[in-house]
Amino acid sequence: MARIPGPSIFVLGRLGLRALEHPGPVGVELRARYGDVVRFGVGPMKYFMLFGADANELVLGERNEHLLWGPAVRTLEIVDGPTALVLTDGEEHKRRRRLVQPAFATRRIDAAVDVIIEEADRVIDSLRVGATVDLYEAYRDAVRRIVARVLFGDAPGSLADELGVALEPALHFVERPPQLTGRLMPGRRRAAAARAAADAIVDREIERRRTSGDLGTDILGALLATELSDAELRDQVVSLIAAGYATTSGAVAFAILELLRNPSALDRARTEAASAADPRGGPYVAAVVNETLRLWPPPLAARYLTEPVSFRGHEIPARSTITFSPYVTGRDPALWGDDAGEFRPERWLEDGGFEPAPYSFIPFGGAYRKCIGFGLALTEMQVVVTRLVQRTSLRLADPHARVEGTGIASMRPEGGLRVIVDDVR
Repeated sequence: MARIPGPSIFVLGRLGLRALEHPGPVGVELRARYGDVVRFGVGPMKYFMLFGADANELVLGERNEHLLWGPAVRTLEIVDGPTALVLTDGEEHKRRRRLVQPAFATRRIDAAVDVIIEEADRVIDSLRVGATVDLYEAYRDAVRRIVARVLFGDAPGSLADELGVALEPALHFVERPPQLTGRLMPGRRRAAAARAAADAIVDREIERRRTSGDLGTDILGALLATELSDAELRDQVVSLIAAGYATTSGAVAFAILELLRNPSALDRARTEAASAADPRGGPYVAAVVNETLRLWPPPLAARYLTEPVSFRGHEIPARSTITFSPYVTGRDPALWGDDAGEFRPERWLEDGGFEPAPYSFIPFGGAYRKCIGFGLALTEMQVVVTRLVQRTSLRLADPHARVEGTGIASMRPEGGLRVIVDDVR
């Protein structure tokens, strides 16, 4: 087996800080320099980066019991809880997923459209002509309310806002690089207290429903009808809010950014949305969403190896952490053509509907570990984009600014998304 290439200790010093903030572009750079298998880091912080669609297939395409999620994403436990789907493996993951999956049936997602419209319009109604607004922050709050309301339905009072506010310190904490979320890091105690406060809110609602005998028809009601324990219920509810909050709000911001940077795409989306009977818009809006997720997916995902794995002539040793990159894959010219770095929604509509190569488009993971809330996320993005182009005219506050994505498990625009409001209808 060939020795695994990677940057020297001196190069690591230059790349290390950048990798914490911008792991996607650093991944592109590392692949170009060292190939599809890269050793990165030293000592306990060493891991192995695998690139390409076949690397994604290695991790996602088989039920490989030697590739574990839990140990690789343990930093999420403080907010998601130990029984969350993203932190479990093997038979426990299969059991929990089987119980949770029906709660995300298509009919339930379709029923959430009115809630999404209401929250999308709440953002638009808050805009003032001539004002400069950070739309990333505005939609971050809106996405949090959407996910909580879809979970809790018509629960009394402002439960969605109460739960979101309680979770805020924990959500901010896990957005940090993993190296900054250790047990002794500032903010960890506050994050743990935030999760405890969220648990108390969920417990109160569970008790209210059980006492009344009306479990509800929303997602929480569906989960309450299963054999999940109360601890498992809490972890699924809170982790679903956390996942939707971070990933979807960032993706919404990037969709808006790309439309405002590409006037022809904005005009076409606006023309389609003006006559759309479906609040999700039509095929072009769906293509805008797909193209956004291709260019701005999660930069990295990780797994822990319990046994050695061979890939591209290299053997990755047991007890190692490996990563694969939806971001690098989504910008690979070998998979997407010479314009792989360009925002071109039309690619999804060519030849009667473009079908990407297997494991080349993985913003939600894939196969049996595909994100359980992907249908809700897509619906949110489509409705938000449709309502925005129907009801507003916006422009970037600084059209020449270079906007970079930051984050590890999810991507968001660094510095937010500042726009000037020209019109609200």
